[in-house]
Amino acid sequence: MNTQILESVLQVIFTNLFPYLAPLLFLFMVILFSDRLIDFLYKAFRNRRIY
Repeated sequence: MNTQILESVLQVIFTNLFPYLAPLLFLFMVILFSDRLIDFLYKAFRNRRIY
């Protein structure tokens, strides 16, 4: 009984809701790691030497 409920819940999530959840998850990842990306780019351009 529990496995049937779990399988049906997973099926609903991955078949019906995943096209809507994937962009949201991507947006949350971008928001979470944007500070590290900005810091990385700042350090990369700051240390760049022009000859």
